[in-house]
Amino acid sequence: MLVDIHHENDNGDIITLREELEVKFRGKIFVVPAGFQCDGASVPRFLWSTVSPQIDHRTLRGAVAHDYLYRNELPGWTRKEADELFYELIRADGLSWWKSQKAYWGVRLFGGSAWQK
Repeated sequence: MLVDIHHENDNGDIITLREELEVKFRGKIFVVPAGFQCDGASVPRFLWSTVSPQIDHRTLRGAVAHDYLYRNELPGWTRKEADELFYELIRADGLSWWKSQKAYWGVRLFGGSAWQK
C-alpha cells in the first residue's frame, strides 16, 4: 500500500493513499479510492505508548479501511463490522494480540461519536 505522509499539526499526520486499496471482509468488498486522506489509527493519546504510534505499518491498512468505512457508512456495513475489520487487518499485518485488543477496544469504546457524524 503506497501512501504519502504529511505532517499536519500537533494533533497528528495526514496520510494520503497513493493507490486504491481493495478490502475484502466476510464476503464483502469495497475499494478505498486513491487520494483518500485520513490520520491513521486515531487511538486516544493515553494509549499511544502501549498500542502504537498513530502511523505504524502494522496499523496503517486497518486504519485506512476503518476510517473510510466510518466516514462513508457504506450500505450493508455496521459500526461493529468496521471495528472488527480494523482488528482483523491489524492482526494480519503484525500487531500483537495484546496491542490489537487495546486498539480494538479503543475504537469500540470511543469511536461511536465519529460513526454518528
